[in-house]
Amino acid sequence: MKHYISGVFFTILLIFSCILAALSGAVRFRMLNTDAVLQIVTGQQLAEKVQRTLQNEIRAAESTTGIPASVYADAITPEKLEPMIRSSISNGFAYLRGDTAKLEIAHDFQPLEDSITAFFEEYAGKHGIAKDSTYDAAVKAAKSNAEERILSACDVFRFGMLEEAGVLDKARIFIPWAGYAVAAAFGAVILFILLLFFSNHREPEAGFYWTGTGFLVASVLLLIPAVWLTQTRWFDRFAVKTDHTFSAVTGYLYGGTHAVILTALGGIAAAVCCYLLFAMFRGLRNRKRTARHAKH
Repeated sequence: MKHYISGVFFTILLIFSCILAALSGAVRFRMLNTDAVLQIVTGQQLAEKVQRTLQNEIRAAESTTGIPASVYADAITPEKLEPMIRSSISNGFAYLRGDTAKLEIAHDFQPLEDSITAFFEEYAGKHGIAKDSTYDAAVKAAKSNAEERILSACDVFRFGMLEEAGVLDKARIFIPWAGYAVAAAFGAVILFILLLFFSNHREPEAGFYWTGTGFLVASVLLLIPAVWLTQTRWFDRFAVKTDHTFSAVTGYLYGGTHAVILTALGGIAAAVCCYLLFAMFRGLRNRKRTARHAKH
């Protein structure tokens, strides 16, 4: 009875440790992993969606700015936008992890600026407009507004807006601790597994049984809600419906959920292995015991 109670107690602690290890591991190695997040760019076709958003905004502003959409056409192709989107994501997550001190997207807008300059020069020449300080200010404002509009659209996770709201500063305090959380959770898992084997030292194979049970229960507790979130498309309730931001955020969340599902399936496989080892060693023990009794 003493061994049974200790087995139940340490298994319960193992279950919670496994859940924490799986969740912290998914956050650290999937949701904060820039390479993993960048897969969303092509998977969700973010460049094409950003292009459509910009085209709609530019056409809507054409009547007020007087600048035709064709001026911006070469600067907002998917091929030009994708590097900026990737730069935004890489820089944003590096900023969250504390790897960089500045939130920015580096890009060369010289071709766009040349296109805007050429339009204004042609327009001024046709209408006899003097190239004075007012003209220079208008050209400069047009370039600045165009670049700001493009950079804002390429910031698919809205890092800039979150930074202005002070959200990122708070997140940066806790996110660097994710690695320590993973190490602590996995350390707890190893500790409770060792305690299970130690408390069953007279029948070591029982340690495989309790460990397998802990893995199985923890995996099921993770798998059921993760599958439900995926199957019901729960994250599609995300409030912001801007096409590219919606796709980026929901793709990111579903990616993290998928990582939890894979981890849970791995835990179930590990549990099956533990049960097989338990059955094998228990069978060997019983055969040896039967052999000893037969000799007597």
